Amino acid sequence: MKSMKRKINNKIFILLLLIVSVSFYSCGQANTSKQDFEQFLTQRIELRDSLLILHTVKEWGKKMWWTWAVRSDMYKITTDDVQYFIEGTFYSPDRKKLLVWVCEKMPNAATNQVYSKEDSDVNKLCPSSNDTIYSLSALIGIRDNINEIWKLYPFDQQAAGCFNSKKDVVEILCKYYFVEMKTHKMYRVIQSGKLKGNLESQAYGYNLQDKDFWNKCWLFQKDTVGSYNLYPFQIKRYDYKGEKCSKKCAEEFNLPSIIYPKDIVNLYY
Repeated sequence: MKSMKRKINNKIFILLLLIVSVSFYSCGQANTSKQDFEQFLTQRIELRDSLLILHTVKEWGKKMWWTWAVRSDMYKITTDDVQYFIEGTFYSPDRKKLLVWVCEKMPNAATNQVYSKEDSDVNKLCPSSNDTIYSLSALIGIRDNINEIWKLYPFDQQAAGCFNSKKDVVEILCKYYFVEMKTHKMYRVIQSGKLKGNLESQAYGYNLQDKDFWNKCWLFQKDTVGSYNLYPFQIKRYDYKGEKCSKKCAEEFNLPSIIYPKDIVNLYY
């Protein structure tokens, strides 16, 4: 029975999160406190950016896109049941780059299908969590000038889900972005030299609060070899088969089309 329950729980988590290359933490694994990082959580988000970002993630949820999908087909939940909050905002000095943490608060909804009659907790979105759950992940944004609407992309190298409090998920992202990001390795295409075109695992080299994060981290260096001048966060995946990449080996994120209300658009132009 325990083995069957474990398989069911794993299935639920996988389908819910549509996991790609995300480091996912379960409840109780945070060993840091938000207070340890308060000095880095000082930036205020502009009202227009807040309105734009929250509208974006709500629409992504409605359109069942990426990890933001609200899976009404699997759970007794709708987009109206989900509340979104911005929990961390980080602008580059020129305010043309942005990283923002967006929190989702939602009921621990029951599944549409009964998996277990003996244990009702199995038949919930997050079997081991309370009736209200919190998830937190990041978006990254770029623009050419400060009065332009952001181009937003999911940046889920670290996410936290199925927690019982907002404080817990914030601590997970604090630990990653302010301590662990520097040494976290991700794949990128080598841009020059003898190994040009090869895919390699390379550390970001900077934490979010580091002075040179915005202008020296390879995250903001365009890939001119494996894609058509895309930033790494614009690339969904590489079609790499052991041969050197050409510009056509990258698959770009296919972002859903979103119509923004005039009240939001007018704040930028």
